[in-house]
Formats: sequence, structure tokens, C-alpha cells
Amino acid sequence: MAHRLIFAKPLCNTILIDAMGFKIADTTADTGILVWAKDLKELFEEAARGLFHLMYESSKVEAQEEIDYESEGIDPESTLISMLNDIIFLHEAKKMVFKDIKVNDLSQRRVHFTLYGEKFDPQKHEILSEIKAATMHNIAIEKDNGVYRCRIIFDV
Repeated sequence: MAHRLIFAKPLCNTILIDAMGFKIADTTADTGILVWAKDLKELFEEAARGLFHLMYESSKVEAQEEIDYESEGIDPESTLISMLNDIIFLHEAKKMVFKDIKVNDLSQRRVHFTLYGEKFDPQKHEILSEIKAATMHNIAIEKDNGVYRCRIIFDV
């Protein structure tokens, strides 16, 4: 899927070409992504796909295994960050790389999702960036003209 974004003004006034997607957002010390989608489930999924893209070449990953997981927060923003940090944990703890995600259920404080991927193979998978954590720094999920969007900063 191509991810296209045209910047005409700051993020809250960004003109979006696709209904959902992500874009790498340059920051001074860390790395980040801009994420947009037509609903919150897709926003969470695109945020995870953006994370995969930062960590490794996800196009080389095959969906050989599934992991069902649940993350919690106190609001949608903290729930999103919790989910992303749980994905980073699963990547490290289970030595897996992920190709895709499906959000099965989402509420203000909980997300149940399924990750699709395979065991990490250094001959096949190149680690692009060691992501330590998703941060709460300036996180805000906004809805404008029927499009949800947010900016997520990661510690590297």
C-alpha cells in the first residue's frame, strides 16, 4: 500500500490523500510517525504498521504465526501507546517480527488485537531501527473532517 501525504499546513490541517496510512515524522533526537485513518480501529492498526516499518522491512515478513493480545490504558491515547509498547515487548520477548495486525475489539480503555508474523531470522530480516518505546510526548488523537490522526514519538 502506498502512503501519500501532502503537507499544506501543520498536522491538524494536513490534507490527506488516502483514507488511512502513516508517514515517518522526523524529530531531533527520536523518531516518530504521523498516522491517519477513517476510524479508531484503523488508526490503531496503521500506528502498528508504522511501528513495524520503523523497526524492520515488514514486506519480507510472512504471516506464519498469530498472537492474540490485549492492552489497556486510561483513555484512547494511552491505550494506543500501551498497545505499541506491548508490540515492542512481544517483538523482543518472543523474538518475532510482524507483518500485520487486526484490531478485534476497541474501547476507550482496552484494545484486543491479533498480530501476524514469524520468528526473527537474521538471514531474512534486517533490523532497521531499535525502538525502545512509544512515548506519550504530545500524543493527541484528533478527528477533523471525518479523519482521525495522531503523531507518535518513539524512543530509539
